[in-house]
Amino acid sequence: MIRYSSEVTINRPPRAVYEALLDPDRYAQWTPMVDMAFEDDGPRRVGQRGHFRMSSGPIKGRLEMEIVELEPDRKVSFRVSHPSLDWLAVNTIQPDGEGSRLTYAGELSLRGALRLMEPFMRGEVERGEAGEAMKLKALLESEVDAATPA
Repeated sequence: MIRYSSEVTINRPPRAVYEALLDPDRYAQWTPMVDMAFEDDGPRRVGQRGHFRMSSGPIKGRLEMEIVELEPDRKVSFRVSHPSLDWLAVNTIQPDGEGSRLTYAGELSLRGALRLMEPFMRGEVERGEAGEAMKLKALLESEVDAATPA
């Protein structure tokens, strides 16, 4: 199993971070997750399912996801499955002054013979996930900068 965790402080309120983590249209802006969609357009809820693809990397095809935990403005957790992997992504948001501290963490288990690759992939997964958190920070903070008159 590959465990990863990184923290980033985002100069945006917890609500903005929470909403970004639940907006399937935005994931392609800060992750390699593309074509993300939920089963329905209603309010996000525990048990709601969806899917996405990875635009790069060794995992091909459709990945299935399910929201497994929601605490408004505080926590969003997804369980992702694919024939090649099981993945739990846990995103925790805490108020931090005027902004938010996001802990971007998870556990990824490869299946079958791919499990042998986990020790070699650990560093890449950790760096990639930390990079995504930084991209989300940049994206959300650029929206504030763009809205601020010069």
